[in-house]
Amino acid sequence: MKEKYFKRPLHTPAHLFINDHYYFITAGCYHKRAYLDSDAKKKFLYKIICEELNRYFTMLYGWTLLDNHYHILIKPRDAFLLPKLIQAIHSKSAITINKIDKRHGRKVWHDYWDKCIRDQEDFYTKLNYIHLNPIRHGYVDDLTNYRFSSYHSYFKEKGEEGLKVIMRNHPISKLEPEDDF
Repeated sequence: MKEKYFKRPLHTPAHLFINDHYYFITAGCYHKRAYLDSDAKKKFLYKIICEELNRYFTMLYGWTLLDNHYHILIKPRDAFLLPKLIQAIHSKSAITINKIDKRHGRKVWHDYWDKCIRDQEDFYTKLNYIHLNPIRHGYVDDLTNYRFSSYHSYFKEKGEEGLKVIMRNHPISKLEPEDDF
């Protein structure tokens, strides 16, 4: 049985927690600064994300890491632990990013946003948004040239034609206005 729970912290939007359900998460660096400005920092953040997702029994379905934010598509067994999961990712990554930059105690992460996925259409639309994000932000013109994304895993699994079908059938133009971070 899936549990549903609404949580509304003071001055923030309500969070809907449903166990074993998909979530689209976006997290941004403080003041939109490019604190993830090297391959080493992105690799480390990805490692921390995977370790913490494993620790919290959460599956990763899609991801992309950019210089000042990231997106992940996950399915937590216990959705009530989402705030703790994100807090763990952010605190561990901030400590290391600050060590690399020799900036002890600097605030790295601003906040995160979570969106409970409604259906398969919503899932694939968010997955396409995640994969197309490096193009939207001008990092690359071709997704095969961007390393910090789950695009390559899906390319191996579905092939080029399979990904074209997903992109065509679930365009990011169907996103709601507040989804455009």
